Amino acid sequence: MARRDTRELILGTSLELFNEFGEPNVTTNHIADEADISPGNLYYHFRAKDDIVIELFKRFLGRFQPLIDIPENVLFSTEDLWFQLHLSFELKGEYRFLYRNLADLTSRIPDLDRAMRALLAREHQAALNSLNGMEQAGILQISAPEKDLLAESLLLALTYWIPFAEQQAPGGLEDGESQITAVARVLMMVAPHLREPEREQLTSIAFQYLDKIA
Repeated sequence: MARRDTRELILGTSLELFNEFGEPNVTTNHIADEADISPGNLYYHFRAKDDIVIELFKRFLGRFQPLIDIPENVLFSTEDLWFQLHLSFELKGEYRFLYRNLADLTSRIPDLDRAMRALLAREHQAALNSLNGMEQAGILQISAPEKDLLAESLLLALTYWIPFAEQQAPGGLEDGESQITAVARVLMMVAPHLREPEREQLTSIAFQYLDKIA
């Protein structure tokens, strides 16, 4: 097997095991066994499990950054918000081990802690830019203090929905039900601040999501 293929095999296997069992419960020996390679072969590509975590985070980041690349002073619609949220929750579900064990991972891996803090700051700014964009488009009616609090609430919901989902609906992350509920939940956080007909439109989208799991 080519070197590149083995590296990809290790990363793919690690992601599956981390997501299924939780990163703290998976060892490099588990990964090597599942990938059907020797531990020495794994260590040839990654010196430690933390290196695998970092590489998986980099891959997640490379796909997630374009989703939160929302410029300032850009008009933003309810459809833009829905689409951005849908893709964000879908991707975070794919890399859910990062958010399931966020505190443990960031306390253990300093580089990941710094990177995640920077990402959260960017994500918070993206939330503010989205709200500002809807306000400039004339569809969001909200005071400055309310907007700041709403942006923080959105970031909270986007960051800690996975541990909540696993407690509330075990197995929901595997079949996608938790992602659907999470999108609907965030849409309903924004909807009360919208004018009509955008409020009704966003509420309708949220309930269409919930209908999928009814």
